[in-house]
Amino acid sequence: MQLSLLVRRVRGPLFNSMIVMSGYVLSRITGLGRDVIIARQFGTSADLGAYYAAFRVTDLLYMVIIGGALGSSFIPVFIQVWQRDGVERAWYLASAVVSWALLLLALASTVLWLLAPALAARIFGGTATDVALTAQIIRLFLLSPLLLGLGGLAMAALNAQDRFTLPALAPAIYNLGIIGGAVLLAPQWGVWGLSWGVIIGAALYLLIQLPGLWRMGMCLQITLGRQVTELKTIAQQMTPRVFGQAAAQISLLITAALTTRLALGFEQLAGLNYAYQLMLLPYGVFALSLSTVAFPRLARLIAEGQHTELHASVRRTLAIILCLTLPATAGLLILNIPLVRLLFQRGEFDQVSLAHTVAPMLGYATALPAFAASEILIRTFYAMQRTWPPVLIGLFQVALNLSIGTLALLLGGGVSMLTLAFSFANNVEVLLLFILLGRQQPGIWRDRRLWHSIRAALLATGVVALFWYGMKYYSLAWLPFLALTGQYAWQRDSILLLLWLVVVGGAGCVLYILVAAACGMHEAQELWARLRRYLSRVSH
Repeated sequence: MQLSLLVRRVRGPLFNSMIVMSGYVLSRITGLGRDVIIARQFGTSADLGAYYAAFRVTDLLYMVIIGGALGSSFIPVFIQVWQRDGVERAWYLASAVVSWALLLLALASTVLWLLAPALAARIFGGTATDVALTAQIIRLFLLSPLLLGLGGLAMAALNAQDRFTLPALAPAIYNLGIIGGAVLLAPQWGVWGLSWGVIIGAALYLLIQLPGLWRMGMCLQITLGRQVTELKTIAQQMTPRVFGQAAAQISLLITAALTTRLALGFEQLAGLNYAYQLMLLPYGVFALSLSTVAFPRLARLIAEGQHTELHASVRRTLAIILCLTLPATAGLLILNIPLVRLLFQRGEFDQVSLAHTVAPMLGYATALPAFAASEILIRTFYAMQRTWPPVLIGLFQVALNLSIGTLALLLGGGVSMLTLAFSFANNVEVLLLFILLGRQQPGIWRDRRLWHSIRAALLATGVVALFWYGMKYYSLAWLPFLALTGQYAWQRDSILLLLWLVVVGGAGCVLYILVAAACGMHEAQELWARLRRYLSRVSH
């Protein structure tokens, strides 16, 4: 009996971690499929640019009022009340949180509904047609923060009781709703069909989690909970995280807003979003999933005062993230044209759309390692309950991005310069986080293995980058579509392009592991040993 209990305790966190990571992978796969379908139907049209502009505005509203900040503040208090005062009072607390969130969303949505035309003109500019369409889609999208917000609170309540399966599926279901809008509604309604797909996806995001809440005994009511003292605790913990969430979203909104000031700005904004989504693929699969899984352990180690174990856990997670995202950066920089062609170039996505998508890749690719590393650094600060330092650094990053991006625009720079401004600001942010965490946790970076792994990853990435560049250069003679100006026909060339990417990309990954292992990277040596054992079993 004791052995069975021990097995469940060990298996539980590992199993939950696998569920969370699988959910992130599934979300990114469905997100990529969503973008492939949207690209085929809309290319980089101005209407699609208006759709993405409206999305940025309402996404900011969701993140500020009811996004991840509320969920991360609500979970520990909900658990505490559930265990201390029982199920009934825990659901009363949840009722008060939901009621306040709905009230704030209703007020903010009303204001945004009234100001949508003025905000669209002020933030994005563009032609009168572009501004009017953006404002109209913003008004439709105001339904989305409400549904996603309730879904986010449902996710927080389920996670608080170690129920991870339905929350892990919810983002993929959201993407499937958008795909349904693109496939079923957009052929007749255009961008409005795609926009209604967002609302349908947000509704499904909430609905899929309701069965889990019912099994938990959900009992909600409308109340402001004036006698619930824990509301003040949630509000106090949430405040700095709101600023942190807002800083990241505002930085993305700034880059989008500056892009619309360029010639064909709304068309370039559509391409900007495709490039950003490609960057998010390795970021979500590697950095976000690893950091999410690591966060509860970091918080527990802080609570137990085990600083040596804390330092080791942060270093190991950071090393793995960098070792995975550095070669991904090289791939996005060198293989961007064949990747974008294979994934997106068909239907309405033509040669012009390709140019609009490839141009921002330089900035987003060089931002990837910093964007990824900041996840584990920020969560370490949150685990230490020191939320203001990363928030202040995040606000500085926003100001830096806005200043450099505006200067680049005034000097005649294009969208690539705007994303380079984004990259520079994010790299400065992660450097400041790294330095400040080292001061607040003395000795955390005094580890030879960490620096050895980073040096090995940089060297291996350089070797792989040269390999990919050489293969691309010498393949141009018989595969001219690997270059931006080459002619590409999807039905004729896609199989050949896929084979080239699989062979060259796969060989580069193997080369990266070999070089990194030869340079003494512990993580690469472990991976190579596992691959050899697997190949040995298969061959026998």
